[in-house]
Amino acid sequence: MFKQYFKQAIQMLKENRLTSVISILGTALSIAMILVVILQFQIKLVGFRPESNRGRMLYIMGIRADSRNSGDRNSTAMSDGVVKECLYPLQTPEAVTAIASNRTIVSLPNRQLFEEYVIKYTDPGFWKVFDFHFISGKPFTEADFSSGLPCAVITNTLARKLFGSEDPIGKEVLMGYVPYTITGVVEAPTRAANSAYADVWAPYTSNTNYVNSMSCGGVCGSFQGVILARSASDFDAIRTEIKQAVSRYNATGREFVLGMNFVFSRLDVALGSNDVNGGILKGWKEYLTQTAPLLLFLLLVPTLNLTGVVQSSVQKRRSEMGLRKAFGATKGRLLTQVLCENLIITLIGGLIGIVLSVILLQLCKSFLLTKETAVTFEMLFKPILFVAALFFTLLLNLLSAGLPAIRISREQIVDALNNK
Repeated sequence: MFKQYFKQAIQMLKENRLTSVISILGTALSIAMILVVILQFQIKLVGFRPESNRGRMLYIMGIRADSRNSGDRNSTAMSDGVVKECLYPLQTPEAVTAIASNRTIVSLPNRQLFEEYVIKYTDPGFWKVFDFHFISGKPFTEADFSSGLPCAVITNTLARKLFGSEDPIGKEVLMGYVPYTITGVVEAPTRAANSAYADVWAPYTSNTNYVNSMSCGGVCGSFQGVILARSASDFDAIRTEIKQAVSRYNATGREFVLGMNFVFSRLDVALGSNDVNGGILKGWKEYLTQTAPLLLFLLLVPTLNLTGVVQSSVQKRRSEMGLRKAFGATKGRLLTQVLCENLIITLIGGLIGIVLSVILLQLCKSFLLTKETAVTFEMLFKPILFVAALFFTLLLNLLSAGLPAIRISREQIVDALNNK
């Protein structure tokens, strides 16, 4: 039966080429626009190198520091002291890292350059949390970190720019006029990997600006934390362990009380949760409230146009449908036939829509993402994309062909045969 419907749909495409092209292009454009919205969310959520393990990551984007005496309240980042006392001792996670970002001029000892690059000051745990591909050399070690040695890992893009090769191991670069020895070169990450992205990574102990912070009594600083759990099922246990560590930290009677209210999962981050103004935890309700009207608009506008096209096509086949009813075809059988035949068109449009959505994302990434964001195959072609494309294709098919199909299935045999 469905094989026959498929043959009929192909024959209709051949007979009504202009109508079919309009239907397919309308479907493709609608699906493409919807998928662009889905892709933006997907890029924020799913894992890809060097953040392949996003599903097991927790994020501490900020803390609160409340004065015991003056009542002052600060929403800020962590100090290295908080990191050492509250994050590094954690036993439940697989790995923990602290990250401080900055922009600094990177130059050469014998050649003064003036271009700024993104620098991440971090620790050896960084290379356990994130899965970078090392082209040459290796990351800085625990001994380098403990000693505060000025060493660095750079991207292959920066290595080629500065040295003309991807193997400058042992050579020096100047960061803030301080010489750093290169220990490793990694494949440049995309900006979409926002926690891992940088041009240079160095031990934060090599920069005195990040060590022994005195702001807010030693509580406030420049660090955010990323925690890699052994499993997502450990999230609650890790959050509990962090609360216990914060309680021990505050029990020492410091002038400022540390608050670490939000430890976000990757889904929380993708949904728009943040630590601005004391912390905001967003869920699906808040996200859908913002995006559902846009998706509905992108879905309904082409649906109304396609409904007219399908209605016109069905009207030309009233006699055929009446004849089928006269020979015993049920309303359900006719309804299924119209929907299945139109599904062929919407599926073709859906496939074109997937390709078109990727093209649109590339063309419009300067304001959808950032201009410099590299969009890779690994980021885009995930199961969520194809599931979303199939769902909205089926929904578009149901909405556009459903009403005409219902009307033709309910029509009286005599009226259909006489084309009244």
